[in-house]
Amino acid sequence: MAVNHNRVIEEIVPRLNIEKFDIYTNPSQEKNAGIGDNYPDVILTDKGGKTVKFIMEVETADSITSEESVKQWKKYFSEINATFYLVVPVTLLNKAKELCQKEDINARYTTYFEKNGELIFEFQ
Repeated sequence: MAVNHNRVIEEIVPRLNIEKFDIYTNPSQEKNAGIGDNYPDVILTDKGGKTVKFIMEVETADSITSEESVKQWKKYFSEINATFYLVVPVTLLNKAKELCQKEDINARYTTYFEKNGELIFEFQ
């Protein structure tokens, strides 16, 4: 069964460094926190500041290969001055890398998989 996009966002946040960063999320295409007209799924800024350090875009098995997703990655990568992470199912890591390489997107990757009902994240 495919893992829900919003569940991935919800479950990755507690695994991020809340001591060092302020963390903002935009699940379900919500526009809670933006960078210009960009609303990545997760935004990490320096604690108490406005400097964006990392952005994370979550993809699921259903969304990773869509042309729309790749266009969005390219927009975020080119317009936001921060480290860009793609959060993808572990089984689709190579596909994500291929798509990024093809589009000259310099991304870092976090993978996830479900084990005993829990999402396991591996930061690369």
